[in-house]
Amino acid sequence: MVASESPDPSSGKHPFPKLFPFWRKSKKPNQDSAPWARLYQRFTLEELRVATQNFGLNFGKGGFSYVYKGFINGGFKERVVVKMYPSLNGHQFFLREMELPSKKRDHPNILSIIGYCIDGPHRYVVSEYMPHRDLHGQLHGKTDSKTLLSWRKRLEICIGAARGLEFLHSGTPSIIHRDIKSSNILLDKNWFPRISDFEISRSVPTSLSESDSHVSTGVAGTMGYLDPELLGTGHVTMKSDVYSFGVVLFEVLSARNPVDRTILEEQGINATQWWRQCVEDDRVGEILDPRMKDEVAAECLRAYADIAYKCSNERGSERPTMADVVKRLELILLFQECIQADVPFSPSWLSCIVPPPKKSTLPPLKKNEPLFEIEFRDSDISVSDYDSDELLRD
Repeated sequence: MVASESPDPSSGKHPFPKLFPFWRKSKKPNQDSAPWARLYQRFTLEELRVATQNFGLNFGKGGFSYVYKGFINGGFKERVVVKMYPSLNGHQFFLREMELPSKKRDHPNILSIIGYCIDGPHRYVVSEYMPHRDLHGQLHGKTDSKTLLSWRKRLEICIGAARGLEFLHSGTPSIIHRDIKSSNILLDKNWFPRISDFEISRSVPTSLSESDSHVSTGVAGTMGYLDPELLGTGHVTMKSDVYSFGVVLFEVLSARNPVDRTILEEQGINATQWWRQCVEDDRVGEILDPRMKDEVAAECLRAYADIAYKCSNERGSERPTMADVVKRLELILLFQECIQADVPFSPSWLSCIVPPPKKSTLPPLKKNEPLFEIEFRDSDISVSDYDSDELLRD
């Protein structure tokens, strides 16, 4: 039976104390079990019923699952999320989530799985609980000034998510997530990002060369984040994830949804096309979330918009790798910190991450004006050529 109201976590008492004095140690699976069955804890259906108050602690709905909040290890000592995959087609999505190689889970920016349950007709995955839910909710939900994500915090979240995605793309096998979006970037109590939801992910066969590293598949993902090339060819690649991440970068900058109908009605094009048009026309300021207008250095804004623009290129071959994206975002954050701390930096370093404006709108340089307001010529220096010793100068 479902409790009529949620218990008070501060009481430290579990709603079913007699049935839940401690968390049962699961039986060890046999050696013929799947690798994930030997790696994670197996829960019984009764244990999950107790943990979620008979699945009464509803936490939302995923694309292929129902999501509940739960408490394990006695009382309210440890919060978890329980995802239930319905019996109809749910098993295949459950397996995709569980079969992600364990070494790919061993990264601070990938959501960790705690256990699973395969009792009854449905399938269940137990994972970490993220107090700040997801990036989408923080960007688009109703928030007050205390919870509004600052520019620095947004950059840090993007860097963490980019590192997680780079890790998925590296190694053997490489993993293509296929559904990168702001709602699949979860945030822990310290606002640290974790990539989640691998129900439609794919492994890239190790026999494929880098130039042919695609998987032929049906179109799947979320509208607004889908790679245009995937729609035309049915081939999903690691660059498909890069495109989706580029959309997320623009979304973080603007706090506007990729399927924003207002943009479509006013501009006659979708959000990503409009964002890209603003970059091409040197109107990046129109993209910026007005709540952050006093936080973002002008050159830092241009550098960030430039990498989002490159990621969201319609031609996959012209998009950067996630390794390049990580380096660029890290330098942009360092650039912002230098400006805020009034620390001088090398002009050649600045020119390697900030594209020159098509038409300078900066006023003439005045005596003792900060270095970051100077317009520098473009440089052949790439991020990969950057020498960390050159960043700060006396």
